[in-house]
Amino acid sequence: MPNVTGETVKQVLRDLFGYEVSDADAQSIAHSAGAMLTLSSQLGAVGLKEVEPPFGYPTLFTEAARLNKIKS
Repeated sequence: MPNVTGETVKQVLRDLFGYEVSDADAQSIAHSAGAMLTLSSQLGAVGLKEVEPPFGYPTLFTEAARLNKIKS
């Protein structure tokens, strides 16, 4: 798992957003962030190439057509 530390989390939150968090919360966030970073490197193996983004043009166009059909 990538090395994201509680201290790193505290520093980023303090510098970028002006947030102060407890050591326990920072550790929890660091653990979650490390896990997400680890899993994100495996997304290519999941086979999502054919999945359309939820707000892509084709999806929005299809949904608009469906809603217009209901109105008619």
